[in-house]
Amino acid sequence: MIYVNDDHYDQAYFERHNAAFSQHDVLGQCQGKRIAVCSSDPAYWLAVCLYLKSCGASAYPIYGQTPKLAAKRLAKKANCHYLLLEEGRQCLSLGRTDNDSQAVLVQTSSGTTGEPKVIMRTWHAIDEELASYVANFTLPNTMTPLIACPITHSYGLIAGVLVALQRGLEPIVISNINPKYLIKKLLQMEKPLLYSSPTLLQSVVKLYPADKKIHAVMTSGTALPQAWFNALAARTDHLFQQYGCSEAGCVAINSDTQSAEHIGFPLPHLTVSAGNHRDDPKEIVVNYGEKTIYTRDLGYFDDVGGLHFIARLDDTINVAGLNVYPQDVEDVVLEMTEITDAVVFKRQDPLSGERVCLQYVATEKMEPSRIRRWCGTRLASFQLPVEFEQVARIEKMANGKVSRKALAERAVAIPALG
Repeated sequence: MIYVNDDHYDQAYFERHNAAFSQHDVLGQCQGKRIAVCSSDPAYWLAVCLYLKSCGASAYPIYGQTPKLAAKRLAKKANCHYLLLEEGRQCLSLGRTDNDSQAVLVQTSSGTTGEPKVIMRTWHAIDEELASYVANFTLPNTMTPLIACPITHSYGLIAGVLVALQRGLEPIVISNINPKYLIKKLLQMEKPLLYSSPTLLQSVVKLYPADKKIHAVMTSGTALPQAWFNALAARTDHLFQQYGCSEAGCVAINSDTQSAEHIGFPLPHLTVSAGNHRDDPKEIVVNYGEKTIYTRDLGYFDDVGGLHFIARLDDTINVAGLNVYPQDVEDVVLEMTEITDAVVFKRQDPLSGERVCLQYVATEKMEPSRIRRWCGTRLASFQLPVEFEQVARIEKMANGKVSRKALAERAVAIPALG
C-alpha cells in the first residue's frame, strides 16, 4: 500500500484498522458524520481517511502538531461531529446532532490573502478528479511517487497518495522533511517522482550531487521564480507542474514544463476560462457541473490551449493605473547573484494609489539604491520598487506560500535613494 519514510504499511495493516474501526463506538456508525482527524502518524490518518470514505462519512484532516484546544476549535469551525486524536486516544464529541447530506473531504484554503476558508468537496467529485488526473497524465505510470509535503492538504493527499493508489503504485510519504534525507531516498530509487513545494525543491537542487539528475519533479502551490525554475529544469529529467485550487482540486497539469508561468493544460472534466494573451490576462474561472469557481488568479491561454498564470488578483499592484505583477519584478531582482530570495508586495500610496515594495534575502548587505539601479535598466519606471527591507529570511506559511497581505500590513520599510 504505502511507505512512510522507511517503514512499509501493507494491505493487512489497513485491513486490521478497518476491522478495529468497524467496532469503534463512533467510527462503527460513522455514515453521515463529519470527523476531524488530528494525527502526526500519516499511515494512521490515511487508514482513517480511506475507511471514512468507504463508509459514506466526511473527513477533515488537521495538521498533526496542532495543540488539542486549537484542533478542537478548527473542528468546530468546520462543523464536525467529532474530533479523533492520535491512535488509541479518545474521540471528542463536538455537540453536532444533524447529519451531512453528502460525504465530503473538508479542507481549508491557503489563507494567503486573509482568513483561511473552510471548503468542502464531495468524495464523488474527488473520484472524478482522480479518474481524470490518471487518464490524462500517464507519464508517471511507471514512476514511484515520493511525497515530501503534508498529506493533510489536497496536493499531498489527492495528487500524491490517492493518485498513486489509483495507478496501483506504492507511494512513499516523507514525514522527515530534511533535504539530506530526501536526497538519500531519491538516490536509492530508480524512477522517483518527487511531489514537493518550490521552497523545498530549491534546497534539494542546491544539495543534490552535481553529476546526477533527479528523475522527475512535480511542483505546485506557487509560481517558481525564474532563477529557481532554471536551476530546477537543469537538474531534472522531467519537470512537471500542476495548478489547482481548494474548491476544484487539480485544474491543469503540465507534463513538459518549459516556463515557470506555464501551468499546463486543463483536465477535461472541467471547463476553464481565462484571457487570450499575456498583455490582457483575465481571472481564471473554473466550471464543474453547475458550480462556478472564481479563482482570483490572473491568467491566459496560449495559441495551443496551454494555461499560463500571471499573478493573484489580490497581489497585482496598481501604480497610477498601470498593473505591476510581482513575479515580473521578483525575477529581475533574483538575477542579482547576491540575492537568494525575494518577494514583492504592495502598500497604499497617496499619489500613485499603490506602490511596489520589496523584501529580500542576500548574502551580504545590499543597499536599496543598488537594487533600484539594477532594476532601472531592466524594468519600466512604474515597476521599480520604492520600499525595501533586507531580512535574514522571508516568512512563509506551512504550505510554502508567502502572505503578501501580511507583509503589506507591517510598517518596516526603507526608501531607495538614487
